[in-house]
Amino acid sequence: MRGTTIRPMSCFFVFLCFAGCAGRNFNCEWPQEPAAPLDPSKPGQLRHISDDALLAEDMAIRYADKRVGKSSGNFKGADEYRRTREQCMTQLFEVIAKKHAITQEQVRQSLLFRRTSLDIAVIVSFAVLYAFVARFVAGRIWEACPPGQGWIAGAALVLLASAVVGFLGVVTGELWALTIEGIRIGAGGHMSYRANRVPWAHHRGELFISGMILFWVIAALRYRAGLRPTESSSNAGLFI
Repeated sequence: MRGTTIRPMSCFFVFLCFAGCAGRNFNCEWPQEPAAPLDPSKPGQLRHISDDALLAEDMAIRYADKRVGKSSGNFKGADEYRRTREQCMTQLFEVIAKKHAITQEQVRQSLLFRRTSLDIAVIVSFAVLYAFVARFVAGRIWEACPPGQGWIAGAALVLLASAVVGFLGVVTGELWALTIEGIRIGAGGHMSYRANRVPWAHHRGELFISGMILFWVIAALRYRAGLRPTESSSNAGLFI
């Protein structure tokens, strides 16, 4: 069972890596492909345009990194870097616009298109991991402060632990989201300003509160589970 679960996940990440790395070069030259008019108002065709735009953006960033980036040995300042990147990006967007019979502005706007299903998958997958950690921590708290005995101290520890685990969850969850996004677009170490598009970074407060609430729910369930043996023993005593 475990092997069958891991195998699809491995295939998923391999697919993301392959999709993200395909078609890239450092010469600011768009790969040869047949022209095909597309309509941005149709979701399926918008996804195609967005994929092309993301690829072009990544190629432009890599091109600028190689030509005038800090590690290129030819760095001439941030302004020159941005100029080189934007010049290449505009050139590639122009090619994409012509091939798909749309405007350059439509190509650029498609960069903001996001696959909601992927964002939800990232949040849910991390929430599952977070729940396992919360369950472990809550279990240790109720072991130290058994239900029915030291519940006041246990409740205080739960409140403190929920804040700590919630904060760590926001930080590690953002790293998780950025890692998945980097794999999806094939950014590697070239995320640059694209990290700002990941929704996680714009909802840290809500995610922190959600993490604390989830911790409280799990802790309450663990507390209730810890009461059952005691309740059973008490009920058994009534028949003695």
